[in-house]
Amino acid sequence: MRYFSVYIEKTNDFYTYASDDKNIGIGDRVLISFRNRDKVGLIVEEETLKEYSFKVLKIKRKMHEELSFSKSFIKLLIWIKDYYMSPFEQVFSTAVPAGIKIKYEDVYRVKNIEDVLIRDELLEYFFQKLKTRKKALVDRFSKDKLKEFEEKGYLKKTDEWYTLTSDVCKDELELIQYFQNRGEVGKATLNKKFDKKIIEKNLKEETLIFERKIKTFDENKLKRESEIEKIQEDTELNPEQQKIKDGIENSNKKHFLIRGVTGSGKTEIYIQLIKRALERGNGSIFLVPEISLTPQMVKRFKIEFGEGVAILHSRLSNVDRAKEWYSIYVGDKKIVLGVRSAIFAPVKNLEYIIVDEEHENSYKQDSTPRYNAKYVAIKKAELENAKVVLGSATPAIESYYYGKKGIFKLFEIDGRYNDAQLPKIEIIDMKEEEDTFFSEVLLNEIRATLLKKEQIILLLNRKGYSTLIQCQDCGYMEECEHCSIKMNYYASNSSLKCNYCGVSKRFVGKCSKCGSKKLSFSGRGVERIEEELRKRFPVNIIRVDGEVSKEKNFYENMYNDFLDGKYDIMVGTQMISRGLHFPNVTLVGVINADTIMSIPDFRSGERTYQMITQVAGRAGRGEKKGKVIIQTYQPENYIIEKIQENSYINFYKKEIEKREILFYPPFSKIINIGISSEEEKGLEEYCDLVFKSIENNSVELYGPMKSLVYKVKGRYRYNIFIKGSRNNINLYKKELEEKIKKVENKKYRVIVDIDPINLI
Repeated sequence: MRYFSVYIEKTNDFYTYASDDKNIGIGDRVLISFRNRDKVGLIVEEETLKEYSFKVLKIKRKMHEELSFSKSFIKLLIWIKDYYMSPFEQVFSTAVPAGIKIKYEDVYRVKNIEDVLIRDELLEYFFQKLKTRKKALVDRFSKDKLKEFEEKGYLKKTDEWYTLTSDVCKDELELIQYFQNRGEVGKATLNKKFDKKIIEKNLKEETLIFERKIKTFDENKLKRESEIEKIQEDTELNPEQQKIKDGIENSNKKHFLIRGVTGSGKTEIYIQLIKRALERGNGSIFLVPEISLTPQMVKRFKIEFGEGVAILHSRLSNVDRAKEWYSIYVGDKKIVLGVRSAIFAPVKNLEYIIVDEEHENSYKQDSTPRYNAKYVAIKKAELENAKVVLGSATPAIESYYYGKKGIFKLFEIDGRYNDAQLPKIEIIDMKEEEDTFFSEVLLNEIRATLLKKEQIILLLNRKGYSTLIQCQDCGYMEECEHCSIKMNYYASNSSLKCNYCGVSKRFVGKCSKCGSKKLSFSGRGVERIEEELRKRFPVNIIRVDGEVSKEKNFYENMYNDFLDGKYDIMVGTQMISRGLHFPNVTLVGVINADTIMSIPDFRSGERTYQMITQVAGRAGRGEKKGKVIIQTYQPENYIIEKIQENSYINFYKKEIEKREILFYPPFSKIINIGISSEEEKGLEEYCDLVFKSIENNSVELYGPMKSLVYKVKGRYRYNIFIKGSRNNINLYKKELEEKIKKVENKKYRVIVDIDPINLI
């Protein structure tokens, strides 16, 4: 008898059940009795205890129609549960799409096709001659084979003659011939074509074998596999790219980081690694940030790998997501291109996990379980003996540090592919400009670029038209009633919207408090920039932000239209800063480089450098030279200086020095505890109670303090910030969960964020 820990949906604990079935194990879905009702459970662990102080119920049976999972997959979910201090229920529902059922099909196949073909030839020979002399058959077939056919009752021997027994008929010959050009035949199909007795006779003699196999969605699998060699020929790698590819393939290491400037050809390396893995029958997962999963990227993968690519992203319907996931589960598709949650795809024979733009914040989930797909990728690769390749022009400070320390194998590319030139960067001090929207230099460059029939990208990382509306009579500023934040004005649909909770209301052109129409609009957004551009330049302009991107097929239409030259200028938020390749873009302008630098977060400088460097990399990616104009009120800031130098290494040196002094990651691990309530009264006192309950001399605790945005979605918020060495934090986490449970109060919500990205 074996004992298992079983997870039951919509519960937060594991329960012990027993089974003596040797075919049941970790990862199987089983039918169990739970509180006098039949439930489906998932076996997550085999327990070591053999005696229990309570009655242990037996597992009723294995649920063959439900998904089963590998041990490595279950271990990954357990690791996420423990590391990110998340309920297993939420981990499992995040990892596995709901509603997937195993579908089976009944098929027949021939056990030994060579023996069948010999028998087929014998039967056909007899149908022509009815009977034949013994010597003639011995000359044509082996004695052993004839003896076997005698024993099976096909032949009857008399002196010098062999005759066909009456049991063998023309239908049986046709049945065997039917299988000659078919690997397998469905049960229903065979039953329609042939007599049941003939089928049963062949089953009894083991000429035919009956199988119940998992049904796939992909009817073209065999056709696709036969066409693998016809997939687009490899793009020729330059010596630097080839060296990196070979270095990854031949290395005994499992973790790699490629720092390559924008346009250096990192994607070509990734694709060739995936191709070589596919040739060996192995699979790969290619992760991209949501905003980089552009039609351009999808189209490239379809060209390279045909229909053998599963695409997983947030815009898929539940049905489509389940179909894609199932096609991966049954092995139809071995390549996955997707966003954060694609890391859970059950790829068969996984060889590579590639994390493109690995510095992106969107790899970190902002709801429970608050996992980081980059670190989950590293753990998944460890469990499945795969390799992880991280890539970026501007790696996260922690990742580059691990590369320099040899924890990751580091490769660096400082030149663009095909010797394309990096764009020239010019910094404009806006304190010296009369126009607060566009500097004279930027306007002149826009005019010159348009005259050359080339294209322009302009970045401002602020949505809407205005970030603040204030009444000039009573001083009232339009604020969200659910959040302590001012509402953004969107001129495109005449609305006021909160960018935290999403609540919006119609803008009627007057103060909602006193009714005055004397309003001032401050804090310009990307819509205002679009308006000002249209006043100055009578050309085709497209705006790209979180609002317009919600429209169906927006990305695909936008990409194709801009690539085809239907628009001259693209203006947008950080959505346009990466994942786009437009050879005719020769000018990039950053309207205000200071928007992120002012945020009180130790990563704000890093984010500013990454965003501006990435958008600058959109310029001059083809044969034409590019130029970048960066407008700022802080030209002397070291971040702006390093951007102009185009030197990630110099920026890293400055940043890592600050991190070490202040004991921030990678020199420490951090935890952010968020405590919130719908009632403000009593919240501060409860936060003090939590703080005192979790105090520990081995780590640094700060707070409790009000969140930078104090009220969000009707909840008042406080934070407790924890910092410590890796070892101390890992030990501290083991007791943290229990200590928080002891002071739980339904009135208050406590969220623990391990390795937080957003501290606001």
